[in-house]
Amino acid sequence: MAGKSKKLKRLEDHHDYLNRKTKELDKERGSGDRDADSKQLLLRLKKTKLAIKDEIARVTGKLTKRK
Repeated sequence: MAGKSKKLKRLEDHHDYLNRKTKELDKERGSGDRDADSKQLLLRLKKTKLAIKDEIARVTGKLTKRK
């Protein structure tokens, strides 16, 4: 049980980090940095963030079923 909660905490921390980075890149792209590399990086970060969000939901679902 303790291992699962550590995994959940790690996922949430990583999701928060990606959220901050995507907001920062969105802000940079809005102020003029519109090259293809920054767009690819932004899309990759957003896809990773979404995958982590799905994993958080899956782990949370497993934890609530056991309780």
